Amino acid sequence: MRSETAADNTHSALLRPYLLLIGLLGWLALAWLVRERIGEGVRWSLLWEAGFFLGLAVLVGLQPVRLPGGASTTVGFAVDYAYLLIFGPAVAGLIGLLSETVLLWRSPGLRKLFNQGQVVLAFAGAGLMYEGLGGRYVELSAGPVAYREMGLALAAGGVCYFTISSLLIAVGIALWERRPAPGVWVMSFRWTAPRYLALAPFGLLMAMVYQTPGLGLVAVALFLVPLVGARYAFQGAMEMLAVHRETVGALSNALEAYDPYTRNHSELVTRYALAVGKELHLPVPRMEILEWACRLHDIGKCRQDWESIIRKRGKPTEREWEVIRQHPVEGSRLAEKMEFLPHTAGEVARIVRAHHERLDGSGYPDGEAGESICLEARVLGVADAFEAMTARRAYRGQRSEEEAIAELRRCAGSQFDPQAVEALAVLWARGELPVEPSLEQLAAEGPLPAEPVPGSAGVSPVPSLLGAAGGAS
Repeated sequence: MRSETAADNTHSALLRPYLLLIGLLGWLALAWLVRERIGEGVRWSLLWEAGFFLGLAVLVGLQPVRLPGGASTTVGFAVDYAYLLIFGPAVAGLIGLLSETVLLWRSPGLRKLFNQGQVVLAFAGAGLMYEGLGGRYVELSAGPVAYREMGLALAAGGVCYFTISSLLIAVGIALWERRPAPGVWVMSFRWTAPRYLALAPFGLLMAMVYQTPGLGLVAVALFLVPLVGARYAFQGAMEMLAVHRETVGALSNALEAYDPYTRNHSELVTRYALAVGKELHLPVPRMEILEWACRLHDIGKCRQDWESIIRKRGKPTEREWEVIRQHPVEGSRLAEKMEFLPHTAGEVARIVRAHHERLDGSGYPDGEAGESICLEARVLGVADAFEAMTARRAYRGQRSEEEAIAELRRCAGSQFDPQAVEALAVLWARGELPVEPSLEQLAAEGPLPAEPVPGSAGVSPVPSLLGAAGGAS
């Protein structure tokens, strides 16, 4: 078996040089900007105004919103964009660097250096794009800036800032988690891109108010009120996504609480399927859909008298098998009605319906065969069978992992997808497949409870593609 320490060291070996590189590039870019731009008419008396925007940036950055996939963001882009339009990239880069230093003062030095670098590079790229398309800055212009004539430059500058910052963070997360950077970007930032870019008009309005005689900084400070509202709306959207995921988990736990033999089934199936999907290099959006399907794959059992079947000693009767064969159909119907699934309810329902189909067409409920069964359903079928064979059941004994893999290989090509089977076998051989404790291990913990205990116990949650995790901010 390969130790997890080795994997962590591999991650560090790839990640640390990248973080260091981005940090150093940011500092070099800032040095160049200061050298080339500070002398272009920027007044040193602007220190007060720059300090005001630094304070504003720190205030709005104190409460970040966690994103799915390992990143975080704030509504500070509106403030960032405002002082870019007012001072230009050199002063904006200095403000951004100082605000990151304050906000991350307790963070490790390398993480702080990286965030300083990516912010400065984002300002530099956005500023150059904005200037290249004819944009001008308030404090570097002889008169008021006519923003009505700079629509393209304004839009391009905002998009460029977001793209550079988000891509640099996504690459860092990808190096740490050994996942493709485009997939990480989709997972972490596709939820936020529209909301993030919608803050650009706030920044533009702040710059317009700043250059309006008689208004100045006091009027700019009033923008804190709508920005605070935007922050809590943003947080609410992310929390709703977390609530949806917890709802699905609660449904699975409630269903499995009827029987101590099937407790944690969906959790373990999710672990196995996501590990196999990652080994097969499924794109991150498809992995997300696979996770929803894994957690919901047995939800159709709640539509039938399932308790009497799963608690029965011995094999099910033919009538009971008919009930069992209907649960993918009932589950797919329920999944289709779950409108909170992010634009994927139909695909999740398709996987749930097909997870008991077989490659030779002898499965249920529709008798699909071969490639007509989507890959996610084939992966789920392998994970479901492996968990069922290695778990304790009322009607049969528990098999060892080696015996279960041998059985999967025996049925590969007829019942199971050969690629998915081999991926699972490779993961097991490498010691990277978390499995349920054996009967010998459980014997030391005490006898199996005679009555089911509600809830889920004994298995830590699978690292979720749907939830938020700590990472670069």
